[in-house]
Amino acid sequence: MSQIVGKVIALIGTLFLAHSAYSTYEHLNYLKAVEQSETVLPVEIAVECLLSAFVALFGVIISAQPFKNVLLESQMASMTIDKFDTRPSFIGFNHRKIVSTQGQLERRLR
Repeated sequence: MSQIVGKVIALIGTLFLAHSAYSTYEHLNYLKAVEQSETVLPVEIAVECLLSAFVALFGVIISAQPFKNVLLESQMASMTIDKFDTRPSFIGFNHRKIVSTQGQLERRLR
C-alpha cells in the first residue's frame, strides 16, 4: 500500500516539476516579447520548483524497496553446500607448455 502511495506522490511531484519548468519557459518568452532583460525568476516559480522536487524525492524514498541483506551467512542459509561450491576446480596448463616447448625444440634442431 505504501509503495503505491509513494509512487503517486512521486508522480504528483514530477508533474508539478514539469509545470514549473513550463512556467519558467513561458516567463522567459514573455520577457522576450516585451523586450525586457532577463531578470531573476519570480519567487512563485522558484518555490514551486523546489517544493515539487522535494515532493518527488519524498515519493521515491517512500516507494523504495527495503534493503536486502548482503551478508554471506544469509545467502548460505538458503543454499546447500553443493549449490554454493559449484566452481570449476583448478585446471593446470603445464602439460601444454611442455609439449609445445619440446615441439619447438625439435623444429629448431632439424
